Amino acid sequence: MAGEGDVCHAQSIFRHENDSLVYGVSFPVISLQADRVDTARYHSPRKALTFSAILPGLGQVYNGKYWKIPIVYGAGGAFVYFFRYNQIKYKKFRDAYVNGDPQKEAFIDGRYYSYDILPRGRDYYRRYRDLSLLGAGLIYLLNIVDAMIDAHFFYYDVSEDLSLRLEPVMLKEGLQPATVGFQVHIGF
Repeated sequence: MAGEGDVCHAQSIFRHENDSLVYGVSFPVISLQADRVDTARYHSPRKALTFSAILPGLGQVYNGKYWKIPIVYGAGGAFVYFFRYNQIKYKKFRDAYVNGDPQKEAFIDGRYYSYDILPRGRDYYRRYRDLSLLGAGLIYLLNIVDAMIDAHFFYYDVSEDLSLRLEPVMLKEGLQPATVGFQVHIGF
């Protein structure tokens, strides 16, 4: 119901009457008095996006989705670990190749490597270092997108009584042969 200074937007109404679906539309009611400002708290997707961009996981806290924080930090931490591991290995192979003697084998982390293999090891660890950095960046972006989408759906109401039931059915009309099909029941 609209009072003075309120604006009601059009909305669809669905309800069941005697096992049939009734659809109705309510039209907007606009009051021309603008002397009152509604100060109701609004859950802002922009605020959730900003929080997650500043500190990963903070947008999930703003949305009340605390269970997602360990996932964000676990995935991000794994990619940071792999980045660091591959960076260390890359530097060892690079330094052994640059400073090494082509006539001798290089000793890296308890193993001997021939001089010819060092460039392949260097390239291998550089590639996976770069992929780890890319993965960490994707986790950061997914964290931001997730917080924004959750904020958009913050007021979305999902009733516990939503159901979809699919049943096989045999249809026979008149002299036609029987056909097999599916009957769909949607309850809300």
